Amino acid sequence: MSRRHPRHAAPREHKGLARPVAGAGAALRHGAQRSAGAVGGRLRWIALAVVVVLGAFGAYGAYLYLSTENAVQGGGPGIKTVNPEKEGAPSITLVVGSDSREGLTEQEKAELGAADEDQFGAVTGDRADTLILAHVDPNTDQVTMVQFPRDLYVPIDGGGKDRINAALLKGHTALVETVEDLTGLEINHYAQVNIAGFKDVVDAIGGIDLCLTEPVPFDEATGIVVGPEELPLVHFDGARAISYVRSRKNFATGDLERIQNQQKLLAAALDKVTSPSILLNPFRLRSIAAATKRNVQLDASTSLNTLRNLGNQLRNFDPASYEAYTAPHKGLPELGEAQVIQPDVRAMKVMFDAIGNNQSPADADGVPSIDPASIEVAIYTAGAGLGVADVAAGELQAATTVGDSTVSIAETDDRPKHAAGNTVVRYRADTKEMAELVAAALPGAELRETAVNPAHDVVVVLGPGPLETRRIIQTRPIPIPDPDEQPDACRR
Repeated sequence: MSRRHPRHAAPREHKGLARPVAGAGAALRHGAQRSAGAVGGRLRWIALAVVVVLGAFGAYGAYLYLSTENAVQGGGPGIKTVNPEKEGAPSITLVVGSDSREGLTEQEKAELGAADEDQFGAVTGDRADTLILAHVDPNTDQVTMVQFPRDLYVPIDGGGKDRINAALLKGHTALVETVEDLTGLEINHYAQVNIAGFKDVVDAIGGIDLCLTEPVPFDEATGIVVGPEELPLVHFDGARAISYVRSRKNFATGDLERIQNQQKLLAAALDKVTSPSILLNPFRLRSIAAATKRNVQLDASTSLNTLRNLGNQLRNFDPASYEAYTAPHKGLPELGEAQVIQPDVRAMKVMFDAIGNNQSPADADGVPSIDPASIEVAIYTAGAGLGVADVAAGELQAATTVGDSTVSIAETDDRPKHAAGNTVVRYRADTKEMAELVAAALPGAELRETAVNPAHDVVVVLGPGPLETRRIIQTRPIPIPDPDEQPDACRR
């Protein structure tokens, strides 16, 4: 019997909460893909203020180095002296954006959506609002960055499990060691910018113009709203910029879509901070230096010169030498009343083992870098019995699930219209990579190019024996919109 299956709907909305619960990637490697924002081909990945500061070091060099070194190095008590960097060897920097309320006025807290209380009570201490691991190979100038969703639910240094952002509540050393334990990598440098710094640095460069193609709905937690009359080129001062990147409860995918918002804003920020209007403006230069002194903390072994070198690499972006990932996860399950993201431990091991071996995680997974949800699959049997194809469809979808994405089942058919034999994955010439992804989940299946119904991308013909599946591990690219599909104001 033949059964047609509707395409999957968009991921369901999750109404999560932002506080920690006690005790929860994709490569940008293709030069042909370009950013849709104001900076054209520049890569969009890391949190706003941190990268603006690093880009400023790359642009302004000695002035910022000499004027801010003593003010930020050492970072006060509690920052671990991280593992020494070996000369000529790759190094890893942990870059942290903290949501500390310290130093904010009541008005600034309101503007930033950073109230002292929420539905759980008082909000105290520092949490890692943005957390990025940056791996740099000085011999090839290859940069690999992994951003961790702050709701990732992981073992915390000192015992217990919590959101990864809560590790900072136990101190900088606890956060470093939590990340080291999670990734199996040694951290060589630590840099932290607090929430006030996000606002100060954006204001220091005179705000940011960001190209948006859709309005941003009102978020009562942060106050951010962008109406259709403001599109496509929208101006963000410091308060509005940080509200934009912090907003997540009005988005269906919560913290994950928030990461993409940070990436978009970064693109415009890097463009502005390295523009002649800033480079040749002593007033702006002094303002950036002042913001850095107030809001940046480094471990004792990390100098501003180290960050300046990283800033130079960011500023001189070459798509061929950059990879950016989100830490692998299993989507957005619920834990009690609070939203958390469960890590994909197997996929994390593949990713971080590759980074530790100075290799590309995208090449280490053995699976084509395409979205499983973009693949329509038909499943046929050789007459093994009613319902067999439907069962196989469920097993295949489970095995090809990456985050919230999995293959789409277009049709199942149990009628014996195909010859019995080994399981075969059929494909057209233009769907070979799709078939390779499906076959990766079906050990022993034969790949065969053949005539396939144009309505389907891949056809799986089941053999007579039990179906064996194996869950794929994939680090797939973050989609970047084609600039040609954007309004004219978005193009350079």
